[in-house]
Amino acid sequence: MTKLITNPKISNAIGFVILPIILFVLCMIANFFAPTFPKPQIIFEDIIRSFGEKSFIYAIGNTIFVISKVLLFSLIFGGIIGLFLGSTKVIWSFSQPTIDFFRSIPVTFLLPGVALLIGSKSSNIVWILATYPCILIVIFNIRTGIEKQVLQRVHSFYIINGSINKTKRFFKVTLYEILPEIFSGFRIALSYSIVVVTVLEFMLIGNKSGIGGMIYDEMNNQNYVRVYALTFIVGIFGFLLNKIIEIIQYRVVHWSTEIEN
Repeated sequence: MTKLITNPKISNAIGFVILPIILFVLCMIANFFAPTFPKPQIIFEDIIRSFGEKSFIYAIGNTIFVISKVLLFSLIFGGIIGLFLGSTKVIWSFSQPTIDFFRSIPVTFLLPGVALLIGSKSSNIVWILATYPCILIVIFNIRTGIEKQVLQRVHSFYIINGSINKTKRFFKVTLYEILPEIFSGFRIALSYSIVVVTVLEFMLIGNKSGIGGMIYDEMNNQNYVRVYALTFIVGIFGFLLNKIIEIIQYRVVHWSTEIEN
């Protein structure tokens, strides 16, 4: 019995079953202290009903498209910049104050500046703003992976190949060393992008095509059952995407001990 519980796959499956129970109990508690709070069974019924509505499918599809764009640009530019800045300790030392500076600025504070540059009605505001912190996440994780490189493997590569070709070393050694960190950074960026994208969709009155905009509209219509149903759906959506990336990570970087936990 103990072995079954300690098995990550089984405990994860049990956790997935427990999740709706926890949500149900939390809603019951909220309804007890605030009778105007929707009853849990009504919220869960609305979650199921939402998937049959075209407006919801359209909204969730737009949000998925924006998040996909954010992650693609973050991985490409974050990867290139991260590899360059992490190539030597000197370059990283020079660039770290700048990276830390931008890392400390909340995304929403950049909203007025980006709106002035590309127009307040532009549909690109959301993905541009969401890409900015995700790039920084990828950069830091790649830098961490480079720092964790086992120097013994690098030296062994040089001895076996009889050369110091840095391009070959990258594809034969460094890439395998940093892949676990790239996946970890990608998963963090994924969760962060879902939060940032949906919040920006909620905030930007002129851009209501995503799930965040739908929540805003339902809140204005005082349809609080749908508001909480959509909020839970965002959480479920984030969980499923993270689980997919985790499964891919297990298969691609199966040699890493870090993914066992």
